[in-house]
Amino acid sequence: MNNEVLSQFAYHSTLAGGHGATCVGAIIKAARAFNATHGITGVLLFDGERFCQYIEGAPGALDTLVRRIRRDARHKDVVTLLHEPLYGGRRYPSWSMAFSDVDEDAIIGQMMASTPHAALALLKDRHLTLDIG
Repeated sequence: MNNEVLSQFAYHSTLAGGHGATCVGAIIKAARAFNATHGITGVLLFDGERFCQYIEGAPGALDTLVRRIRRDARHKDVVTLLHEPLYGGRRYPSWSMAFSDVDEDAIIGQMMASTPHAALALLKDRHLTLDIG
């Protein structure tokens, strides 16, 4: 039985003006390094304009990352969808930061409609091609 105390956080945001989609590679690289060091796992979706991210980890580490995301000038209009304890273990234990650039709006649309649990289930069901990292 896993006794690790975990939290989960999901949000959506918009790519800030003055930043092109090419900055996403730098975001992924930094996220993977930070997350691996701090025991955070999750997935980032990007549709060319909007970000949706789900992350999970120890509450202190997760809160530190959330503050960094909110201060990141590449994001605007960061909207919290989910910030609560995570029971039953990690959803994505081996994903330091999976990434998918999505062409469809189904998953991001569900995230933005404040149904992150349904969106995460859809992500797993559709087996999107992810860069696991």
